[in-house]
Amino acid sequence: MEMLLAGIKEWFAPERLQNLMIDLSLSLAVLLTTYILIKIFSGIINRLLRESRIDGNEQAAEKGAISDSFVRSARILLQTLLLYGGYFIAAIIILDIFDFKIISSDQLKFLGIKAIQIIGVLAGSRLIINLGQLAVKQFFEKHKYRDDSEGSTENRRPETLKKLLLSVITYTIFFIAFIMVLQIFNVNTSAILASAGILGLAVGFGAQNLVKDVISGFFILFENQFYVGDYVVIDGVEGTVEEIGLRTCKIRQWTGQLNIIPNGQITRVTNYNRGPLLGLVMVGIAYEEDIDQAIAVLNQECEAAFREIEAIIDRPKVQGVTDLDDSSVRIRVVAPALPEEYWAVERELRRRFKNALDRAGIRAPYPKRVLYQRDEGNSKEK
Repeated sequence: MEMLLAGIKEWFAPERLQNLMIDLSLSLAVLLTTYILIKIFSGIINRLLRESRIDGNEQAAEKGAISDSFVRSARILLQTLLLYGGYFIAAIIILDIFDFKIISSDQLKFLGIKAIQIIGVLAGSRLIINLGQLAVKQFFEKHKYRDDSEGSTENRRPETLKKLLLSVITYTIFFIAFIMVLQIFNVNTSAILASAGILGLAVGFGAQNLVKDVISGFFILFENQFYVGDYVVIDGVEGTVEEIGLRTCKIRQWTGQLNIIPNGQITRVTNYNRGPLLGLVMVGIAYEEDIDQAIAVLNQECEAAFREIEAIIDRPKVQGVTDLDDSSVRIRVVAPALPEEYWAVERELRRRFKNALDRAGIRAPYPKRVLYQRDEGNSKEK
């Protein structure tokens, strides 16, 4: 009991209290100075990394050299490092004021260098990721603008490719940053890299068809060979594209069958949705009819069809006689039409031409057979 009272008296001795008050005052001054410095440098960071969005003009900001998302990420990263770094240094100083030697100056210097290296690696990685993502987004924005000017459909598979490239950039840079952080702590990363290389090689040999399909799907998306909703013929399969993936494409035939084709097996694509198509109509008339009159009737009907059918984008043209069959004279008519409508245009033109020729009294061809009969009389010898 006497020892406890002696310890209390020693603790509350005037000299000890005076030293304690000085240490608390110094600690408070350190905290206040740290808070003021953090606020000052945070304000400087806010001014230097100011977003370019003004009055809600987000599109103009996104098209600038540095996007607002990148500026925002850099500002938050620097402010976070400033906040935690500042208070960490303040805590070290306060512990030193109270003579708590939890870490030596050499160890503090070593950890400080390592921390600066790690922060530099992480900040550089984030900077490279943002620059890479910005480049990819700007490239696809220009690519999308070119697609819209060509009048393509609304479904855009390049959006899938853009997300894929963004993910690849992010994970690749973070993997490299992780390896660099391990090297900072003198960890041998050769075994990790060798294992990753062997694993990638094994996966490549074991899944050659899968890798081939994915690479082919990448180039299908990158080159915009066809879109969802296009009518295509792919290696003999004809139908409408329902889905485009990195591994397979799904083609729906007009009779309802769904064909799933691996991208690696696609060798030839015929796309019916890239520009206007020519509707082709072959009209046959009998040999006995007047060809010039038939062509005149067809020309008149082409003029009427061009005025009345919106899917026809230019005046149909009667090209003339293209074939002489056994029982008919064939006249060819072509009509530039919208890609999705040219089959309907062909059907409508056939109906109109048939009715017009009937009104003009021009008969359709029909099979005919001519029989020759020779009557030989009995000849008498003289």
